[in-house]
Amino acid sequence: MAQSGLSHGAPAVLARAHHGSVSKEQRAIIEDDLKRGRLPCVVATSSLELGIDMGAVDLVIQIESPPSVASALQRVGRAGHQVGETSRGVLFPKHRGDLIPTAVAVEQMRTGGIEALRIPTNPLDVLAQQIVAATALDEWPVDDLYALTRRTASFAGLPRSAFDACLDLLAGRYPSEEFAELRPRIVWDRVAGTVTGRPGAQRLAVTSGGTIPDRGLFGVFLVGATTGGRVGELDEEMVYESRVGDLFTLGTSTWRIEDITHDRVLVSPAPGQPGRLPFWTGDTLGRPAELGAAIGAFTRELSAMTPKDATARALAAGLDTWAAENLVTLLTEQREATNAVPHDRQLVVERFRDELGDWRLVVHSPYGTPVHAPWALAINARLRERYGMDAQARVDRQRPRCVHGRPVRRVHH
Repeated sequence: MAQSGLSHGAPAVLARAHHGSVSKEQRAIIEDDLKRGRLPCVVATSSLELGIDMGAVDLVIQIESPPSVASALQRVGRAGHQVGETSRGVLFPKHRGDLIPTAVAVEQMRTGGIEALRIPTNPLDVLAQQIVAATALDEWPVDDLYALTRRTASFAGLPRSAFDACLDLLAGRYPSEEFAELRPRIVWDRVAGTVTGRPGAQRLAVTSGGTIPDRGLFGVFLVGATTGGRVGELDEEMVYESRVGDLFTLGTSTWRIEDITHDRVLVSPAPGQPGRLPFWTGDTLGRPAELGAAIGAFTRELSAMTPKDATARALAAGLDTWAAENLVTLLTEQREATNAVPHDRQLVVERFRDELGDWRLVVHSPYGTPVHAPWALAINARLRERYGMDAQARVDRQRPRCVHGRPVRRVHH
């Protein structure tokens, strides 16, 4: 049987993924294919947000509200990145609660409402890294190194006492025995007034620089076990929020915390008792307070309008008809459910029972994680101090929440 002579090659690649877990070599190939027009689309995380100059990109599609106005501008700015072109972007909220943050972010982008840049003052962890890096190659007079440090904006007001204390720590002069496990990184000759790096300082400076937190995992072990006895791992944030005696579920069993050390959690079995589920979280800055205040002001403005005027205002903010009507419906349902809408001048504290019958207390607020996280810790501490209970505080961009076993009145502020 003769062949027709037609052949079909492999289907063209329409899109590829670009994120931090992709190898550096593969990311370079993807970026080059996109830059040269060989790849129509790239689905990326914030890995393509900064430092990518690609004139071939026509449109940026943002799924979910952006984390900040500055981030949104950076992402949309990847499109039309050449002289005379206009950057174009489309934002798609993922759910109704995402409509207001998306609309406000777009309005702030159009008006230049970028969050204020805050330069950390005297970050001693950065100072320690820079001292190790500088002394790894050369011997430095202490006075010269201090003068050089003071020339940077972050350390312009650095007191000499803090600088010397940082040198003390790096040289092995620790304030207590708790730091005895740390190895000295520099040699400080106080007679000659010089500092030099110890062996290995150069490699340490290259491999351990930066200020991105390294999220630790605590090993969970059976108390009293001499060998083995490993149960699993817990995120350090959950361990920080846990206390001796707390119950949690890992695998299919419940465990009681007997002790917490610097790197592990010792537990004993607690069969048949309910325990909270563990959580593992990544690091995120959360919504900036400035954006949260703008979201609260927009919410307050819409909630004071008639449905018709509110819909028109939402349309003017950039939402389409369906999204605008959906947003107005959401605010109406919120008011019917709690008699109040949270905004920049009014917080709503709500309590209800969850599926298991436990009380949940939710503080509705627009201000974001940098504000909500301290609130959650403070609420936790106050409940423990006043009622002797350990509430399980959780924080998201919209609100801090607590789970507790004591009824609390529904309150509106």
